[in-house]
Amino acid sequence: MWEDVVPPLKTILESQHHLSQIQLSFQDNKLEGSFLKNGWPYSFWAFFPNEELTGPKGFSLCSYGWGASTVEPFLVDEKKITAKHVVFWVEKRLAAQGIIPVWKE
Repeated sequence: MWEDVVPPLKTILESQHHLSQIQLSFQDNKLEGSFLKNGWPYSFWAFFPNEELTGPKGFSLCSYGWGASTVEPFLVDEKKITAKHVVFWVEKRLAAQGIIPVWKE
């Protein structure tokens, strides 16, 4: 799943001119990401405890160097989840927090 999630998500994040030091990994059933936005640290993770996209999933975000947010359900209403869904919803979660733009120009 690494090759289907990390490269496209990294491309999306690298296209944001105000983000730097972007790091992404997918290991131990967890997608982890960190970056700086205008010098402020952010990190997030999405986890898949059953090692599959169709099982339970969660998402958490940390901003300005503070502790992680409450773990939120992630992709709970989707029936046939693919790696493209994971990339899409991580992008949308970051946009909802105002970290990346909602609309592309």
